[in-house]
Amino acid sequence: MAYENLKLANAAISGDIYLTRILKNGVMSDNRRIITNECLAATADWFLANDEKYTNWEAIGDVHPHLFFTVDLNKAERIKAILEEEVSE
Repeated sequence: MAYENLKLANAAISGDIYLTRILKNGVMSDNRRIITNECLAATADWFLANDEKYTNWEAIGDVHPHLFFTVDLNKAERIKAILEEEVSE
C-alpha cells in the first residue's frame, strides 16, 4: 500500500478508526488496519507536546465539535460529570 493512498476512516458501525484505502465506490478496502488506540495516543501526545488544553473545529450545521484534554484528575471528573449530564438530558 502506497502511503499517499492511505486514509483514516471511521467505521460507522463499530466506531473504530482504520488506516485504509477508500475504493472508487467509497467503501474501505479489505486491506486495512484498526488504529484507534494509536490515534488516541497520538492525540494525547499532541496535547502534551503543544501544552494545549482544548481544540475545536468549524461548526457542521448545529454541531460545534470541541475536544478537551487534562491530566488533572479533579478537572477530568468535573468534565466527565458535565458530559454525562448532557447525555442524560
